[in-house]
Amino acid sequence: MLAGGIAHDFNNLLMAILGNLDIALTDLPTTHPARAGIEQAIHASHHATDLTRQMLAYSGKGHVILDSLNLNTLVRDNTDIFRAAIARTITLTLEITPDIPSIIADPGQVQQVVMNLLTNASEAIGAKTGVITLVTGVRACDSAYLQRSRLEEKSAPGRYVFVEVTDNGCGMDAGTLAKMFDPFFTTKFTGRGLGMSAVLGILQGHHGAIIIDSAVDQGTSIRVLFPACPDVAPAEPVSAPTDTQPAATSAVAVPPCILVIDDEEMIRSICIRLLTRHGFAAVGAADGEEAIRLCQASAQDFACVLLDLTMPNMDGVATFGEIKRLHPDLPVILCSGYTEQEINSRFSEHKPDDFLQKPYRPHELHATITRVLERRQAAALKPG
Repeated sequence: MLAGGIAHDFNNLLMAILGNLDIALTDLPTTHPARAGIEQAIHASHHATDLTRQMLAYSGKGHVILDSLNLNTLVRDNTDIFRAAIARTITLTLEITPDIPSIIADPGQVQQVVMNLLTNASEAIGAKTGVITLVTGVRACDSAYLQRSRLEEKSAPGRYVFVEVTDNGCGMDAGTLAKMFDPFFTTKFTGRGLGMSAVLGILQGHHGAIIIDSAVDQGTSIRVLFPACPDVAPAEPVSAPTDTQPAATSAVAVPPCILVIDDEEMIRSICIRLLTRHGFAAVGAADGEEAIRLCQASAQDFACVLLDLTMPNMDGVATFGEIKRLHPDLPVILCSGYTEQEINSRFSEHKPDDFLQKPYRPHELHATITRVLERRQAAALKPG
């Protein structure tokens, strides 16, 4: 909770920082001496954004790009990278079980999990010669087996695809096993102690499990499990409809007006400035209650709503529901430092029309609003 909360708040701050830096860079002539410093600040802010993503991954709320993934393919495609991650004195043996089911997962995060397991195994063997065995497979897991998972929330029984990494290194005693997922805990002289914490968060985000067997001087075996896809191939993700006709502008007498709802004044301010620069009009609301009053008074003036999720008094979920009750056709784009997958779980019947994860860049804001407005226009022109 602490990691997720800090990452969310930092994303809000980075939104204001990056937004103002982007505007400053746009306003400066290409030869201005201040540009180099601003570009360095933008670069540093991107590094800070990467850190918040790592914190969200640890909290199990990281950015997940779900796709159909075959673990055998991932292992084969990354074998050279995996071998480079371990010491040259160590032999990496692969035992690939053929014809395993696919999983629905983020390939980058799964690769990170396997890489962390291999790195830890290599460090457990140390400078001596040793063997690491990487195994893929599938098994039916009952509740008794899944109770062994080191995740606090146990997964439901069913069929799981796994990757298992076994080493003949130093092994772990009960005390080390109890602490191995603690943030910043490490038995190494160097290292941040975040590798296994990230593994834990990624598996939580994928509703997986992790089983560990280890003993001092007898090596370690770590098995990570992901829910297997049903035998029926998963449906292709539905792409947002696009309007192939150019947007008509002759009927629009004034720029589209965007309602920006956010309790952070600096976020409202930077959003309004960015929108104005992209040719929109914009009105700000400090909370859900003020936004509802504006919608009741002049909803027809709004083409779209940018809605923050976390607000006092009336949060984004309640505000969204009331806006849709008053004006079902008014598009709402949800904005949050959390991820779209985490947010969607809070909406039951109706989902937001689109999503922007903070901190977003000016071109992302413009592209998302344009996409939503084009969809609305296409729906209005559709017969019936």
